[in-house]
This record gives sequence, structure tokens and C-alpha cells, in this order.
Amino acid sequence: MPELVLLPLRAADGRPLAHKFFRHPEKAKGLLVTFPGNLYGPDGALLHYPSAFLGQEGWDTLALTYSFQREMSGAGPEAIAAAMEEGAAAVRAALERRSYARIVLIGKSLGCAIVAQLCVSDPALASARSAYLTPMLGTSLFDSLFIQTAQPAYLALGTADRFHDPSALEALRATRTFSLTLIESADHSLIVAGDLTASVAALERVTREVIAFLTS
Repeated sequence: MPELVLLPLRAADGRPLAHKFFRHPEKAKGLLVTFPGNLYGPDGALLHYPSAFLGQEGWDTLALTYSFQREMSGAGPEAIAAAMEEGAAAVRAALERRSYARIVLIGKSLGCAIVAQLCVSDPALASARSAYLTPMLGTSLFDSLFIQTAQPAYLALGTADRFHDPSALEALRATRTFSLTLIESADHSLIVAGDLTASVAALERVTREVIAFLTS
């Protein structure tokens, strides 16, 4: 069974940064790192279920909480810049403790931009696979970073998501290939308003597809 391990992660103010790092005593199949969104924390279903499943299957899992979330403050430009630094430091800290044959990343909303930034800037992630859940399409925070990535990528969005932008999707497709799932009528959390059955089905579908993509 994986054990909870403390990493010496620090926020910009020097205080400890919250995270959940579950590491197997023996060699792991790989490392999964999850990057939450602004208002969608590390225990949100879209991040929790892939992490829990891969953890049971022998993967080490690292889930982050950004310092601005700890302080319950807004995700302004300075907070986002700090979150990107914190994400990079977390990956480095995990890789310093163990080498992995496979590394996979999942980002949710704002976390997608952090994943893309890491894929562009960190050579250790050159062979990683990444899942981008409800990315902020049509924004420079995501699009300009994502088009620079080369790692295999999976994207999932809802057609009722405020960031669902067909023209932005086409522009991204013109620059690189990626797998895409669109959930009809789902919002930014992939919830279908007023329809519990459809919402649970969307969660199950995306979870299955994320796991299959990341472990293929």
C-alpha cells in the first residue's frame, strides 16, 4: 500500500505548502501529478478518481494545493505565477526522491496552464503524457502554452462550459494533434445542469478515458 510522504514544499512566503504525496514502498509503475483549478481543489472528482485508481494500481500520486488556495485568495496574475513556480518545484521534489519510468500529469482548468508550462519548460517531462480537463480555451494563459507542447495530450470539455470555444479548438488542432472528448451540455465542472444521471455518466466516461490515455 502507498504511504503518505512529506515533501519540503514551500510557498513564496516560506510557509509549508499543502500537498498529498502517496508513494509505494517498492518501485512504482510511475508518477501521477495532479494540478487543481482555481475553485476546483485536488479532491474534486475529476482529479480524485484517476489518482485513487492509479494509486491502487501501483503508481505514486502527488496532488497539489496552491498557496493562494491555502489563503483563500483570488487567482490574480501574481498568484498564478506563484502557482506555476509551486508546480515546478513539486515535480522536482518528487523526481529527486525516485526515478520513474513513466510520468503523467492531469490539470483542471487553471491547472491545465500549469501542466502546459511544465511540459514546455521541464526536460524531465519530455516523455510525459498529459490530460487537460476543461482548459481555458481562447485565453493566452492556456493556448499560447499548449501549442508549444509536444507530449501526447488528452482534452475534455463540456459544450456548456464558458471556455468551450470551437474556433479556439480548431486553431489548436491546426498546430498539433491531441485526443478530444466533448460532453454535451456539461459545464466547467463537467456537470450537466439538472441531470444527475448524465453528470455521473460524464464523470465516469472522462475518468475511464483519462486513465486509459495516461496508461497506454
